[in-house]
Amino acid sequence: MNFSGRNPAEPDAVDHIRPSIMTLSSIMTTDVVSIGMDESLKKALEVCTERRIRHLPVVNEDGAIVGILTDRDIRYHLSPRLGTISENNSDRDTLYRRVHMVMARNVVTGTPDMSLAAAAKRILTDRVGCLPVVDSLHRVIGIVTTSDFLLLLAASARDGYPRLS
Repeated sequence: MNFSGRNPAEPDAVDHIRPSIMTLSSIMTTDVVSIGMDESLKKALEVCTERRIRHLPVVNEDGAIVGILTDRDIRYHLSPRLGTISENNSDRDTLYRRVHMVMARNVVTGTPDMSLAAAAKRILTDRVGCLPVVDSLHRVIGIVTTSDFLLLLAASARDGYPRLS
């Protein structure tokens, strides 16, 4: 039952959600888009816009996760005057800040074998919008967002009522 990103399952595809048994590998997106630490915020914004994503894992040259950048982080660190009549060189310079300067460094991650219950608890406890799923070398092999949990819940609903076990 892999949603492969953003394609919700058929309404009857999931009879019961078993969060203590199901693992992140069953719902994670495996086509993960990431960005390097030395890329610009302009590039990060382009990637998020083109791919329609809100969470961008930041990886080092070995592919290990070193940070996370969200669309909110990008907007916060860009000048609000960009694209306006009062835009100046200083505003444009914000586009060329490096990702490592604004990314969150203490990334909350999950593993493919982590139960959905444990993952949901971690997301709620740490107040994050996604869990990059990493292997033993901390390389990103998937990502799960709060939207993925909502898709799972919606897919489990029959007659408009979700079934949780």
